[in-house]
Amino acid sequence: MSFVLELVRNSALIKMDASFALKVKESMLVGGLLSVFENSRDSICRLTGGKLALLGDFFSKLSYFCLLVLLAALGLPQFAEGKEGLALISLAAAALYLLCRLLQAKTEERVAFNLLDLAVGAYFTANIISTFASHYMVPSVKGLSKVVVYIITYFTIKNTLIQRKERLPWLIAFALLSGIAVSLYGLYQYKIGVAPLATWEDPSVENKGTRIYSTLGNPNLLAGYLLPLAPLALALGSTVWSTYIGRWQGLVRNLSLLIAFAVTALLGLAIVLTGSRGGYLSIGGTAAFVLLALSSYFLSRKPRLIFPTLLGLGLMLAAGGLAVHFLAPSLETRILSIFAGSEHSSNAYRMHVWRASLAMFQDNWWLGVGPGNTAFRLAYGLYMKSGFDALGTYCVPLEVGVETGLIGLISAGAIILMSLSRAHLIFYSDSTYRYLALGLAAALVALMIQGLVDTVFYRPQVHFIFWFVIAAISAMSSTEIDKIRRPQD
Repeated sequence: MSFVLELVRNSALIKMDASFALKVKESMLVGGLLSVFENSRDSICRLTGGKLALLGDFFSKLSYFCLLVLLAALGLPQFAEGKEGLALISLAAAALYLLCRLLQAKTEERVAFNLLDLAVGAYFTANIISTFASHYMVPSVKGLSKVVVYIITYFTIKNTLIQRKERLPWLIAFALLSGIAVSLYGLYQYKIGVAPLATWEDPSVENKGTRIYSTLGNPNLLAGYLLPLAPLALALGSTVWSTYIGRWQGLVRNLSLLIAFAVTALLGLAIVLTGSRGGYLSIGGTAAFVLLALSSYFLSRKPRLIFPTLLGLGLMLAAGGLAVHFLAPSLETRILSIFAGSEHSSNAYRMHVWRASLAMFQDNWWLGVGPGNTAFRLAYGLYMKSGFDALGTYCVPLEVGVETGLIGLISAGAIILMSLSRAHLIFYSDSTYRYLALGLAAALVALMIQGLVDTVFYRPQVHFIFWFVIAAISAMSSTEIDKIRRPQD
């Protein structure tokens, strides 16, 4: 176990955070900008005698409130197509945060950088280079503007949480409120047998059935939105169950766990009813990830339980398979269609898009064609097979490579690897936020698995959650450096 922890610690590069933060502050570009900002803040403080500090605290709380609104608004129908509103909320949160820092709010500390920020910065730089090197520069600028919003969101959330970790459960709770409402409306759609908005099934392979899409207008998008929320719901309840101390302690702990299981079951049922096969793959992969993490943690302390646990998991898997076979044959058909190859029209469509996108990457592997689906479609027209138009590659790693080239692909991979590594270290070093760290890692895994076979990852409802997860892990790892640096048993 100590060998594994050391390997993960090296992957997370946690030991280099302090030296990197110092280098950033000494750098000419970022350090110079920080110096100008801090000098301006000091000048304002001297001119006002520090009387605006309370106003800065108010702006800090208002920025935090905007983030709560952002996460709660992701499932609203008015943002399913009109995405600018979500960007405005995010930018408002960032602007208010900068104002609070400028007025030297007493509740905030100085900016802390870590190497995960470097990976994010490298990814952003790759997008900038790809934009201005693209043959489709004007549409790429539009795509770059979206990336700017997400990167700003990442740093806003990270700095909001970095000294106030107790805000994280509330951010998750507000995201879950939206997820619960969206799921309940989806169940209503299933009850009334809502008509599909497009032809999602191949009638030659599977029976047509009701696929819910709730307020988002797309079942695959609904699945992508709910997938990361399910493990976060379970993690939030487990955190309250394991840490709450106070009045009615036993009742609050047990009730929190019961509510967490109920919400997770609701979200999971809604995902199943979307009929998203990428969602099914993600459910299986995420469940395996969580079980593996918990088993390795608890069974390493009680090795005698390894065989009974494996036996129990095997029986549960067999029982689940039999239940699907006898009680939900249409679901079984849908799952088996994943392995139907090109006999299924959706599979065949994705294969054609993958081949064309791979050819695009081979021709533009260094800098990419430029960020954004508009630039992608302009380039894709040169490679596509007639009749197989697409908005994206239906594979997130391939999409990143096509849009931003090898540099962007490596940077994105570094973000994922370092985030998972840091979540692993938090899980073993912080008993208070252990389950939240696992939930964040599981949410990231869920997004990545579905992203291998779908393109909804870049829709704001999914992408904002992705950057929220990355920012939360970054903030938690920054506040746990001292604990993580100590050798772990």
